[in-house]
Amino acid sequence: MRKLLTVTSAALIGMGALFFNVPSGWAATNLIANPSVETAANATTPTAWQTGVWGTNATTFSYLNTGHSGTRSVKVQTTSYTSGDAKWYFTPVAVTPNTTYTFSDYYQATVSTSLVVQFTTTGGGFSYVELAPAPATTGTAWGQTTQTFTAPANAQSVTVFHLLANVGSLTIDDASLTAGATTPPPPTELVANPSVEVASAGNANQPDGWTSNNWGGNTAAFSYLTTGHSGSRSVKVTVTNYTDGDAKWYFTPVAVTPGLSYAFSDWYQSSVQTELIVQFTRPDNTVFYESLAVAAASSTWKKASFTVSIPAGVSKLSVFHVIAANGSLTLDDASLTVAGGTPIPNNPIANPSVETANGSVPTSWSTGNWGSNTASFGYVAEGHTGSHSVKVTVSNYTDGDAKWMHQALPLEPNKQYRFSVWYKTNTQPHVVAQFNRSNGTAAYFGMPQPLPPANAATTWQKYTDTFTVPSDAASVSVFVFLTGNGWVQTDDYSLEPYTPTGFSRPLVSLTFDDGHESNATSALPLLQARNFKSTQCYMTEAIEGVPGAPQNVQAFVNAGHEICSHTITHPFLSQIPVAQLRNELTHSQQYLQQVSGQAVRNFASPYGDYNATVIDEVKKSYRSHRSVDEGFNSKDNFDIYRIRVQNMEIDTTVAELQSWLDQAKATNTWLVLVYHRVVPTGDTDGGQYDTNQADFAQQLNALQTSGLTVKTYNDALDEVTAQL
Repeated sequence: MRKLLTVTSAALIGMGALFFNVPSGWAATNLIANPSVETAANATTPTAWQTGVWGTNATTFSYLNTGHSGTRSVKVQTTSYTSGDAKWYFTPVAVTPNTTYTFSDYYQATVSTSLVVQFTTTGGGFSYVELAPAPATTGTAWGQTTQTFTAPANAQSVTVFHLLANVGSLTIDDASLTAGATTPPPPTELVANPSVEVASAGNANQPDGWTSNNWGGNTAAFSYLTTGHSGSRSVKVTVTNYTDGDAKWYFTPVAVTPGLSYAFSDWYQSSVQTELIVQFTRPDNTVFYESLAVAAASSTWKKASFTVSIPAGVSKLSVFHVIAANGSLTLDDASLTVAGGTPIPNNPIANPSVETANGSVPTSWSTGNWGSNTASFGYVAEGHTGSHSVKVTVSNYTDGDAKWMHQALPLEPNKQYRFSVWYKTNTQPHVVAQFNRSNGTAAYFGMPQPLPPANAATTWQKYTDTFTVPSDAASVSVFVFLTGNGWVQTDDYSLEPYTPTGFSRPLVSLTFDDGHESNATSALPLLQARNFKSTQCYMTEAIEGVPGAPQNVQAFVNAGHEICSHTITHPFLSQIPVAQLRNELTHSQQYLQQVSGQAVRNFASPYGDYNATVIDEVKKSYRSHRSVDEGFNSKDNFDIYRIRVQNMEIDTTVAELQSWLDQAKATNTWLVLVYHRVVPTGDTDGGQYDTNQADFAQQLNALQTSGLTVKTYNDALDEVTAQL
């Protein structure tokens, strides 16, 4: 809150904060005097209540003769707004330090509103805790917000501001403050008419609060059906004559708060694959979009769901579940609820939107480049939000990289975080987390690379993904960098704690790249001794026409291991012509199927190199694509064409492997390990990506001791995809 920053502040207190529909009766004593504002102090003000307003806005306060219960309520209305806020609030009441309190009120609001707790401290100052916002209500319906907070050690008294900071109106009644937390009811549903049971008053062929739309080259027919997943109604769109574009039903955009996460789901039936896209609306009514999920075709009702964090500068949200092919899509039972999250003001990155300048560069930011290339760095006077962003342009590239970097910051070791950034680019950028150790060395975590769409040079795109802080990291910086000619412009960086959504149990898969001949004698016996089945990814140049090599493949097949493709010649796939790319993918698959007698369904890209074109071509021949992007695979981050891994190198320790096993077990995630050559004992020719046979045996022992289930890559895919 802007004004609150000008007075004495105190540490924010952690809390649970969701919106609830709660029974009106309270078992505990209500501490607020005149909670239903029925008793008047005078004609314009209820007893024990007062108003507050600050900033630049035009606001009026009313003491109404109608209410949620009884005959009175209070209202604040703002007709023009530049800054500040306005509110009715109850006279502060005494509180006990370190005690949890539950606040509730009923309200009507035309826009999203905010709740802030004001504590009066023992020194006579104030401290504030900002609670989760309350969404706009529909028509004359009353909503309810119920939230909990803990009084700090120096608190003497408290009041709660349910405030308005926008053009609109807010009416409140039946406030309650009780000591002790209540059992949280389910979160409030933000979608009006979520099961499309209520028809529009002006159009019997359309549900209230819903709109249909299509664009591009296609013919779309929209239906309001008399059957549904639940109840008796649903909506359907049927597309014919498809060339491009899409068609969809969608709910009226609802008010949301930047920095919070929201959970969306709907139930659907479709004859083709469909896509879920979030439409974000800014206060000036401009919009932008983010693709969140792909939904497989289903002839029976199936649930689609995802969680989305709201970027800075966004005021409303809707979700488009779109069909972009000939076929049909039926929807019902949509849901959008607050899922939590960390508001953008608490973002640990200093100057995350690069708005604050230090001369000709943003404060707390620096540039870096190395190798043979020409890099120029710009502090640009336009941004995704606000009026600034940063840009790096590379020319004359031979090797190395170039990037803008935020000031490194300490994060909690062994914890997971979600990184987000908005970008525009005319090339292929990359993202890495740099972990700085206390001894001055650094380690790097290669995150999944962005896949810029065709309009990325002109339209802001969001990148978001996760990483785990190593136990020895003193500080962390996450940056977007270039390894080729082109430019990338970035803005609105953020970090927030992250907890993955796990599967029913943890899994581990052992994959081997390249097809080194020695693995049949150095690795296979050790795997078989522990009954571990692996996935062997071969480049066929090392097999086809090589005496004895096909027999090594067959040795793994006979022992029950999976064969996967790793191209013919091991090229950088993003750097070769499409015709050559297709041959690398299809010939290697065909040859391996012939040699192994297996269906070769999965693909691992050499060097982990890929872009959107590579992924599109892989999809034509393979079930999945395994990268070398580091991380763990969970329900909420699962991408079958960008499977994450941990890379085993010659200096990977058993302790490091054990930390990955522990994390997979703690989070019920799928850990994929990437090996290359297992070097026989006594062989001194090991390279960076080799593993000494004795070390390999110790690693397998650690895996066996962990008790985790080991499955081939394809078998693990079967198990986890069934849970999506």
